[in-house]
Amino acid sequence: MAGLHWVIAGLLAVNGLQDADKKAWSELQGLLPPLPSRVEYWNKKKYLIPALQYDVLANWENPELYAVFSYRLFGVGKPDLDVARETYARRLNKGTGCWRQDAIQAAMLGLTDDARTYVARNCANKHQHSRFPGFLYHGWDWIPDVDQGGVIMIALQRMLLQWDGDRILLLPAWPKDWDVSFKLYAPKRTTVECVYRGGKVESLQVTPQSRHKDVNPMDLKSAAEAESR
Repeated sequence: MAGLHWVIAGLLAVNGLQDADKKAWSELQGLLPPLPSRVEYWNKKKYLIPALQYDVLANWENPELYAVFSYRLFGVGKPDLDVARETYARRLNKGTGCWRQDAIQAAMLGLTDDARTYVARNCANKHQHSRFPGFLYHGWDWIPDVDQGGVIMIALQRMLLQWDGDRILLLPAWPKDWDVSFKLYAPKRTTVECVYRGGKVESLQVTPQSRHKDVNPMDLKSAAEAESR
């Protein structure tokens, strides 16, 4: 359901839609139910659940968090971040390794400590009997574990850079004590180059220059404040 909400909204945002397509997708969007959720009785905190009704959760999945990644309905800079963070805190399967997405979802929610812990754990999960240190141990599948490598890559990039519409979120989940120099792509043929050392941005170059205004310098402060809470 999260996928339908995300994809249909994206389709309707495309410029130059034919009237028939716009009408059909709008009608389908109107038929979609909201994501299933509950509200805790004693503290009134709202959180997402896998489905309105279900029996046994038998896999190592947290399907309710697909609304965070890969369908980015919730996240840093978006409404109801507290709902998504409460959902993440309540997830049944907590951990990392192989295809598990906790590292990415933590980054998307601005949870720096969890994102750092999981990424570091994944990077250290080397297969001891392989000559090449980049061959990660699988846990479930095969060696090298390319799933885990993909999770590391996506999580690191989302710790460094995210976006919401035109807004570019710089270092939304990056540890203050990790120095980094990076160049990453953002939407609208944009590249962001940044050097971050000693807890400060030493240089920032956004191409094209017209997109520089979309990088909010308060993002660093707001991310740190959110993490402290």
